[in-house]
Amino acid sequence: MIEKRKSTAKAILAVLCAATVMSTGCSGAHASNKQELSGSEVSGEVQSEMETTGEVSGDAEKEAGGSEEAPENSLGTTATAEVPPVEETVTNEYIQRTVNVIREESTGETAQLRFYKDAPNVAYMGITEYFDLMLGGGLSVQDHGDGTYTLTNAAGAQASVDIGRDTVVSENLPAFVNYYDAAKEGTPSSFKDSPAPYLKLREVVYEGEPEKVEFNLGKLGIEIRGDANDVWLPVSILSSWLTDIAQNRVLYNGKKLYVCCDKSPYEMDNSYYNTKYYDGILSGEERAQDLTQYSYGDLGFIFQYMYGYPGRTQLDPEILREEGLDAALAASDNTVKEIRKQLMSKDFREFWFGMYRLSEGPLEDGHNNTSLSIGVLDAEQEKYNAFREYTWSKFDSFGVSDFVNKISIANQGIYSVRTEEYMSSGYHRYGDTAVILLRSFSVDEDGWYAYFSGQGEIPDDTMGTAAMGLMRASKEGGVKNIVFDLSTNPGGYSDSVAGVLSLMTGRDYLRGYDELSKQYFNVYFDIDRNLDGEINDEDDEVSYDFNYAVMTSGASFSCGNLFPFLVREEGGMVIGDRSGGGSCSVQKAVLSEGFEISISGSKFKLTDNSGSDLEAGVTPDLQLEIGTKKEANEFTGEEMEVLDYSAFGDLDGICGTVSEWFADNK
Repeated sequence: MIEKRKSTAKAILAVLCAATVMSTGCSGAHASNKQELSGSEVSGEVQSEMETTGEVSGDAEKEAGGSEEAPENSLGTTATAEVPPVEETVTNEYIQRTVNVIREESTGETAQLRFYKDAPNVAYMGITEYFDLMLGGGLSVQDHGDGTYTLTNAAGAQASVDIGRDTVVSENLPAFVNYYDAAKEGTPSSFKDSPAPYLKLREVVYEGEPEKVEFNLGKLGIEIRGDANDVWLPVSILSSWLTDIAQNRVLYNGKKLYVCCDKSPYEMDNSYYNTKYYDGILSGEERAQDLTQYSYGDLGFIFQYMYGYPGRTQLDPEILREEGLDAALAASDNTVKEIRKQLMSKDFREFWFGMYRLSEGPLEDGHNNTSLSIGVLDAEQEKYNAFREYTWSKFDSFGVSDFVNKISIANQGIYSVRTEEYMSSGYHRYGDTAVILLRSFSVDEDGWYAYFSGQGEIPDDTMGTAAMGLMRASKEGGVKNIVFDLSTNPGGYSDSVAGVLSLMTGRDYLRGYDELSKQYFNVYFDIDRNLDGEINDEDDEVSYDFNYAVMTSGASFSCGNLFPFLVREEGGMVIGDRSGGGSCSVQKAVLSEGFEISISGSKFKLTDNSGSDLEAGVTPDLQLEIGTKKEANEFTGEEMEVLDYSAFGDLDGICGTVSEWFADNK
């Protein structure tokens, strides 16, 4: 049973970050990412003022903290000059530094970064080196001598760059990004590095012709640089643009370049956030002028181009798409305009609170999130405790959104009516119907490898729980119907969605939509259905001949929202209450100051076969009654009216209702 507690920002912040990331690989803010939740952890799974066109105006620089150019040694919270470079080359235009590359496994790699004189704290990287690091290399750059360049990847797909206009254009962006070919060459990507050892990618098939995509960085105050050999963009822009749906990404924190996927940078290096987050917030340090400007531009890029537009936020989607984030914020009410000023502030404390308020307010959709979980060395624990106490006191004053509160209430209400026996076993049978509890869509990678090598039992992650439940129901005999209970499922890996669907129906694909290229596509898998550690023809023999139902509630979010749509599409039914939505996969995006945010991404919007938008949630075939009841507030003792989820605890009644439904609908 869950612990009952006051529903504050501290208590339920970011509970929705167990996201629906489609990966055939590791997904970012999914079940492996954790955030601090009032002392406990839950699975889960930001310049100068601009005019409405997004162009930089003179008055805005004053609003952001002064129009004068920041001196090169005015580094704010990212003291790049304090870091001894391995090598350094100084020209009239830039300083080029060789920096260490940090991966989850030590490789001894280095990379070349440039710091231009007009933006001395913003790290730029050549796009060819980025491709070498992340996409298997092979990118060629043709300089046309007039400020324009043609970029051609190893497969022949192209993009064009105009450094005079600061634009990037691609006629076929998915082909240029080319994750699938990179995977075939052995490079980590969304289509290769799945944490689910029982699943492998077979094929990705796009439908129709892609639409042309243009990124106008100039209107965001971000300059593209070029020389005879390469095109140089901020590391933050390269990472947010080229990060795949498995969250393979790059961050620069003023000292080192981090290549991340499954682990966040603070998990790879405990010192990652020390200056920026602890000292910056506790002492109210000033941000460097150039980083202030570029980070605001980063946000504009992220939410105009990388955002999936799920349709839940307060901001006007048409203004956001056509004119950008700054214009959308400026067109909002006074509260949102206050957030806009905070995002431009040179005061790190104000900026950080603005980032939090952005994801909890005008851009709150269950996936947009600024990470608050920070790993520290034991020696830094005292500083961390002070940081946490200060920030929570501020965040509590902002409250939480109605959306987050609704999810939390549903979760607590349903957990409160569940028996300890059911919560412990995750299995309940009544008559010819069995219920299998799927708390999230998780993948225990180490557990599966241990099991396949004979070193352990089948893991109790989602695939293991579903497989063991189906095997148990088959052995017991007399079971005709299976109900997968997703009523408190906040989402997770779509890999495990694919795995469970394969066990149930033999389905071997998931369908998605690319918001940038405007294309639907299918991702096909081979799945180890008999769980013997090998993918072969014997897997086709696995079949569980049951009728299938899914139990949902408003707390069934992200993959917990996708799964019931797909089960119904395969002939099943849905019982409970309307699911909580969440149609976009989660993408990680990066700011110039070196930290990352999670967003509802544009690269994989999960759909059913018809391509329907899933954001509104699935309407159940059979509605479970949600009443009201009187309950004493545990803090004040005052009697209050709360939602009564007792029907979700009546598993015998649910089994009987599902059995009758299938009998009547055969």
